[in-house]
Amino acid sequence: MRIGIITFHRAINYGAVLQTYALQKFLNVSNYDAEVIDYRCEHMENFYKTFTIKDKSVKQIIRGMLNFKNTYKKKREFYRFLNQNVRISTEVYDKFNIDKANLRYDKFITGSDQVFNFACTDFDKTYFLQFVKNCDNKLSYAASFGMKEIPDSYVNDYKSLLSTFSELSIRENAGQQIVKKLTGKDSELSVDPVFLLTAEEWEKLAKKPKLKNYILIYKLNTSNLIFDFARKLSKLTGRKIVALNFDVVDQMKTPDIKGVYSASVEEFLGYIKYADYVVTNSFHGTAFSVIFHKDFYVEALQKDFKPNDRVESLLCLTGLDECKVKTLEDCRLNVSRDFNFADDQIRKQYIKTKQYFERVLNEDGRSF
Repeated sequence: MRIGIITFHRAINYGAVLQTYALQKFLNVSNYDAEVIDYRCEHMENFYKTFTIKDKSVKQIIRGMLNFKNTYKKKREFYRFLNQNVRISTEVYDKFNIDKANLRYDKFITGSDQVFNFACTDFDKTYFLQFVKNCDNKLSYAASFGMKEIPDSYVNDYKSLLSTFSELSIRENAGQQIVKKLTGKDSELSVDPVFLLTAEEWEKLAKKPKLKNYILIYKLNTSNLIFDFARKLSKLTGRKIVALNFDVVDQMKTPDIKGVYSASVEEFLGYIKYADYVVTNSFHGTAFSVIFHKDFYVEALQKDFKPNDRVESLLCLTGLDECKVKTLEDCRLNVSRDFNFADDQIRKQYIKTKQYFERVLNEDGRSF
């Protein structure tokens, strides 16, 4: 049986690439012939172009020019990691030829990541496996909607698309509720693929930074609270502050923080693994902090100040709600973090995932 995975493997985003790596590796180690389908979504390809002036303000164009060199280097590092570590189809697909994938694969998995979020892809229905001819071959794993409710104007489309799946595995509780409401179907609640590999497996990939004794900031959305919180933590601990996903403009605005412009995927893992403290508003920043048992703090709000359901679900599952940051008053060193409990919960989810794939993929009943 040959399995094709559709996901955001070409996103210049650490979490997107690492969840791609983890799911494909998990399936291959479990004796499945799985590879990532090299699908190029036009909307996402345009979003991650190294530099473009289309639909950009003057400020955005100037910022893009200042960061061109670092952006190019970062993109090159991401594609190197994929080429060296992920099994990807030799054929490149787009929305015009994706139907040909039916000739190569027996089963299709969409996920993980926000493959069910219309805003990420300009509602590219390939991520809903609309091209798959046999609905029995359509599966998802830990797919995320990235929202708690589907806007009314999209409800009918979502209902139609989701109803065609033979099995649905979703990453958040809110996503399960969406599936139930729109289709009447139950769905499997599954952890992000990064939890399918052990800390030891991730450590083998991690590249140790030269820096020592630091607080790491890993932000996806701009947040004054993240920076102010890290500064307060720095005063309490005497540690310097290092920030990933920084660019030239960020560095000019915050000269007291050491920015890392274009870390490789391996360096990203290393910066988290060897940090004394991690301050983040990212789901995968939180996930790897849990995996590596870090003293971490997470701002569990999105840029619109609504709860980040992905982060909330993870903190609830692992019993690490005390790591949540809402104000500067939450900056304290005596936060309770029971990583033994967190590991036990993740292990249970790992077993559930094995059972899920055994049920939906094993035609001959063989076990992992």
